[in-house]
Amino acid sequence: MQTAIIGTGKIGEAIAKKLIKAGHSVLLTNNKGAESLKDKAASLGNLAIPADISEVNQAEVLFLTVRWSHLQQVAADVPNLEGKILVDVTNPILDDMSFDDLKGKAASEIVQELFPKARVVKTLNHYFLKWIDEDPKVDNGKRIAFVSGDDTEAKNTVTNLLNEFGFKSIDLGNLAAGSKLQQAGGSLAALNIVSYPA
Repeated sequence: MQTAIIGTGKIGEAIAKKLIKAGHSVLLTNNKGAESLKDKAASLGNLAIPADISEVNQAEVLFLTVRWSHLQQVAADVPNLEGKILVDVTNPILDDMSFDDLKGKAASEIVQELFPKARVVKTLNHYFLKWIDEDPKVDNGKRIAFVSGDDTEAKNTVTNLLNEFGFKSIDLGNLAAGSKLQQAGGSLAALNIVSYPA
């Protein structure tokens, strides 16, 4: 499967490693262009491809890992994502580390508004970087990955990817309710939960 990372910082790189380990090719993008990502792509292996932001719509599944303050600019820069699965890994935290006032909306609802033709799925944002980067398998257990979205097919695709990574996925429902539990400040945020077999 062709995938992409929008915003290849530390979190984006951690997810890219998991995609590559599972055998998926990954377009690496940022706001500086493909040239700036050549060394990172080389370090990740042949399945990592440096790309310009204008090329991300070549991917079927795109992981959005940019800072919250950059969202509007990214939405203006990316091409049409109609029908694409956009995995929202962002949190509504401003550059001064305060929470953005979302006027009662879930953060992923705002992401959906900014990318209206994409199929948005929320996951992995409740984890700190170290837990995304580590092996999801802990002893004989698996870390939980919560999934929320309004499109069942898109959620199933993302769930299958998470299972390939080694997570145990739990569906929290739609964006309006489920993603609120996951986002920064939600009741599931920052929890490192491991599921063990009975």
